[in-house]
Amino acid sequence: MMAPIGMQAAVLREFSSPLEVEDVTLDPPRAGEVLVRVAAAGVCHSDLRLAEGGLGTERIPIVLGHEGAGVVEAVGESVTTVRAGDRVAFSINPACGACRFCRAGKPTLCEPAGRMSGRGLLLDGSTRLRLSDGKALKHFLFVSCFAQYAVIPSASVMAVPAILPLWQAALVGCAVITGMGAVRNVACVQPGDTVCVIGCGGVGLQVIAAARLCQAGRIIAVDRSQEKLGRARAMGATDGVDASQDDVVTRVRAMTDGGVDHAIEVVGIPATIRQAWDVLRPGGTAVVVGLASVGMEVSIPAIEFLSDKRILGCFYGSGEPSREIPELAGLAAAGRIPLADAVSHFTDLSGINSAFERMNNGVGSRTIVVVDTSLAGAPPG
Repeated sequence: MMAPIGMQAAVLREFSSPLEVEDVTLDPPRAGEVLVRVAAAGVCHSDLRLAEGGLGTERIPIVLGHEGAGVVEAVGESVTTVRAGDRVAFSINPACGACRFCRAGKPTLCEPAGRMSGRGLLLDGSTRLRLSDGKALKHFLFVSCFAQYAVIPSASVMAVPAILPLWQAALVGCAVITGMGAVRNVACVQPGDTVCVIGCGGVGLQVIAAARLCQAGRIIAVDRSQEKLGRARAMGATDGVDASQDDVVTRVRAMTDGGVDHAIEVVGIPATIRQAWDVLRPGGTAVVVGLASVGMEVSIPAIEFLSDKRILGCFYGSGEPSREIPELAGLAAAGRIPLADAVSHFTDLSGINSAFERMNNGVGSRTIVVVDTSLAGAPPG
């Protein structure tokens, strides 16, 4: 029987309070679970939203972090998909395969996974994390990778190519699959289409990369930061609109002779969601990817539904993560998704609060937390 592991993790004890790096205990994996030594983790707006209390107030204390990669240390009973030594990226979607949504080909809406995720628990309704005083800690989206180790459902770990550095592989399981899925699975962008991307942070940059892969004819990036607009152009945007200087809707509609085919919103506030609707041409599609806080509402002029415009939601790419994450990791390893261009900062566990502050101030794109330098691979600079 494997002994519990003592480790360090970034713990959120109270909403809107800083995370603290603490000594915690991680119990061994049970049947269907995997123990992973974490190499690196991306800091995502979902982590920030929960830390601020915007996703409900039940999941504390908790170890955040859900976008990550590492190396399998051990597997629990009945696990056959990975083995010790495998390099893996993490998924937040351990779909059951049997509920009504899974049977309908919509595993990101899996009902059992959604119930347990919302409670901060693993699939069996329990937790493997404990504070130093023995009090239970919650898991975030089945992963909790702001820590040296993680116990994760086997359905949430996927092998990645050896050539792909794990600090880059960390992005595949959230930013990349979310951005790619919004473009490929929800908007269904076709060659020659015009695409407007509102918000050029970590996920927005992957939306731009996906639009480029889909051969969009024009990709208009919108952000308030010139630094982010520069990164957007490096990822494939053909045009940039500075939202701090320009009226976004007027500018985009003028650039496109009446509006775009697709507008993809990656901010999660009413003003930008409304912008995504307003920049569409008749028959266009707006896709909302940005994570809004609980209770937020958006107003849309109902008369404009007569123009056959559509607004669609998107969760985690709205596809099949178990199939798409390995595929996307392969594309990244082949250089077709420029992951390094989407990263602005590197830190260790102690720097997560600073990463949250940068997010709130609109500074930079993705921050990568290098948890284990021997595994993560050498970041640039």
